[in-house]
Amino acid sequence: MNTMALIMAVAVAAAVLGVGLLLLTVVSGAREKRLARRYRGERGQVAGARRRAGAAWVEGFTESGERIDRALADPGETRVLLAQAGWRDARSRAVFYAFQFLFPVAVGLVALLLFGVFGLFADSLFGLLMLLMVVILSLLAPRYVLRSRAKKRRERIRREVPLFINVLVLLFESGLNLRQALSSLVRDGSETLPDLVDEFRPILRQIEAGADADSLLYETGKVLAIEELDTVLGILRQVERYGGEIREPLLETLETLQEKRSMELREQVNVMSGKMTVVLVTCFFPPLLIFIAGPAFMSISATLGNL
Repeated sequence: MNTMALIMAVAVAAAVLGVGLLLLTVVSGAREKRLARRYRGERGQVAGARRRAGAAWVEGFTESGERIDRALADPGETRVLLAQAGWRDARSRAVFYAFQFLFPVAVGLVALLLFGVFGLFADSLFGLLMLLMVVILSLLAPRYVLRSRAKKRRERIRREVPLFINVLVLLFESGLNLRQALSSLVRDGSETLPDLVDEFRPILRQIEAGADADSLLYETGKVLAIEELDTVLGILRQVERYGGEIREPLLETLETLQEKRSMELREQVNVMSGKMTVVLVTCFFPPLLIFIAGPAFMSISATLGNL
């Protein structure tokens, strides 16, 4: 009975928390609506008002998700992970933070439905532990999804670096400067280097707007934290700042990357050979021994049985 009362108390607290967060989003939406009226006037169409109301709701969810993220982790790490995952624009960030808020709320409501209506794991301490585990996992799941996305995209960019070096060599040998080379890469390289093109597209826009290419390339290498790409960007920064030959440094970097990839492949082959040895010993040798020594053992057993 005490356990059931504790479960109901946790359920009521979760429901109150959810209602409070929803009220918070409503208040944030109303504030946004008032600001929109103040700066844009009252002449908007009905459809425009609905769009602004929907945007206010989304912004409320986003702010709530940001609060949850600040409570669980470092906001600076979240911004870096969003950049590494390719979600740099405001819309993508708003979608992630809204998901950070809505996913635990949805999971909590489903858990309350299962525990309250269907009575799963009721009257047991195990049910309370399951409820707490579901709530904790729902809070941490968006961050793990973001980290997985960022890790996979960084690995794809890392695989694109050797081809990126070859393309840069061809572009610079044809007489293009850095801005022209990046422009050609962004315009024609989306099929072969999709992730790198996504990274250099905003950089090119900022360079064309008058920003410093050196600082932009430095920030990109620092955020992505890919050693191979950071080396190439360092060469581009040095050439952009001081000038000089770029073909030889790029080719030397490409040769170093190829040697590193070759060593990594050899290491993978060695690990795979060790795994295959374990599989051979555990799965192949016992059937082989049974097949070879089985008839002789059966004959000896039959002979000894007759004696």
